[in-house]
Amino acid sequence: MKARRQWTAVLFLFVLGDGMITQLRGALLPNFQQTFAVSEQLLGFVAPAGTLGLVATVLVVGMLSGRLDLRRMILAGTGATAVCLLLVSITPSYGFLLVVFLLQGGTVGVVRALDRPLLGHLFPERRGQLFNLYALMWALGATTGPLLANAILAIGDWRLAYLLLTGVFFAVAFVVTRLDRPSVVQAEKSLSWADLRGVLRLPSVRGMAAALVVSGAIEGTVFTWLPYYASQFFAQSTANLLLSGFLVMYVPGRLAYGFLADRLRPLNLVLSLAVVGLPMAAIAFVSGSTLGLVSGTLGLGLLVAGFFPTLSAFGVGSAPEYSGPVNAIATAANFTGLSAAPVVVGIVADRYDIATGMQLLLPALGCLVVVVVVTRIHLGRLDRSIVRA
Repeated sequence: MKARRQWTAVLFLFVLGDGMITQLRGALLPNFQQTFAVSEQLLGFVAPAGTLGLVATVLVVGMLSGRLDLRRMILAGTGATAVCLLLVSITPSYGFLLVVFLLQGGTVGVVRALDRPLLGHLFPERRGQLFNLYALMWALGATTGPLLANAILAIGDWRLAYLLLTGVFFAVAFVVTRLDRPSVVQAEKSLSWADLRGVLRLPSVRGMAAALVVSGAIEGTVFTWLPYYASQFFAQSTANLLLSGFLVMYVPGRLAYGFLADRLRPLNLVLSLAVVGLPMAAIAFVSGSTLGLVSGTLGLGLLVAGFFPTLSAFGVGSAPEYSGPVNAIATAANFTGLSAAPVVVGIVADRYDIATGMQLLLPALGCLVVVVVVTRIHLGRLDRSIVRA
């Protein structure tokens, strides 16, 4: 029991820091532009640079999770993340910054490929609740990211933020060196190519992946471009606070969804959130008023908070013995949307304006509704065919 609590605490600390890293990028986007003199179109590559490495690593490590030494891999990923953050703090050029973000995404991906599978095996009877609480910790870190940016910018250069986080991740790596190897690793099966094809054929896994690409696109757009868009209405420090406001709404949202996750059907929950999200996005990014922007953004944050943890728990629950590979598919799908959407928004903003780019959230939410409905219909037909058989 003590070891289970210790590993849970380490993973929660890591994901808290990961949330801070992720949201620093959006909050510091104007500073990157000022320091390196780049266009909005090039700024759009900050998000994919931070996620492409993560997606590739998550897929490789997740597929091999049943054969790996979890303690050694988590230690390596945490230590390497600290080194990458140190490199960001001394980067001499925008190109070098993107390369280091790519590497740092890969190091974070090592841990993110193994965190949810390990939590799922540590708490198999409370998987949905733990996944939402884990996502809640990420949200707390993410909320802190823009606030940290404001605090650092008030006293010095943006690079100091990354230097501070270097120390945080070195501290987490040190704690991992004091822990024993998790005792539940035998619960994870090695995956053959035939097994992988079988997992990918599961309608629940395919539906989860498609939905997470779209929900990732929604989150990626807000994470990367909300402060930039809001700076048309407010000073940069206030615009960063709005991103923190969006993310702080993840906290009550994920507390509520953690309670509801094991009481409602996951797809019904996600569908309800996406439908309500449509008018909320319109209030935030179509109304053109500061009141609409603030109220709509906060409401959207409360709703979007439930997408990733609920969908990933739904997918992992369909094949718990292969939770590593399914988690890899879920994370890769989510971060594919996170990395691709900001590039699209950057191109639209460069050609038209950032307001038009942010309004792409409306069709994205509509697409999520369609994906979830189609998945529900497919699973319903499958259930009826099994009953008839």
